[in-house]
Amino acid sequence: MARVRLPAGSIVIMISLIPTIRDEEARVPLRTSVPSVAVLFVQTLAFLSMGLTFSAAGTGMGFGLWTLIAKYKS
Repeated sequence: MARVRLPAGSIVIMISLIPTIRDEEARVPLRTSVPSVAVLFVQTLAFLSMGLTFSAAGTGMGFGLWTLIAKYKS
């Protein structure tokens, strides 16, 4: 059951980031986005090393979205 809840939480967080990505005028400070990218990258590696592929996929997608935000919205 925990395997389902972790990715589900990641999906909800990712869905909440989509309006920021789509808004052409949105600006996110680098001091917010860069730490998020770093933490999600480390979490993804940690989940992969433990064999938690669904959790790794969830945090990996969050890493991708925050990377886009850091690159285009900062």
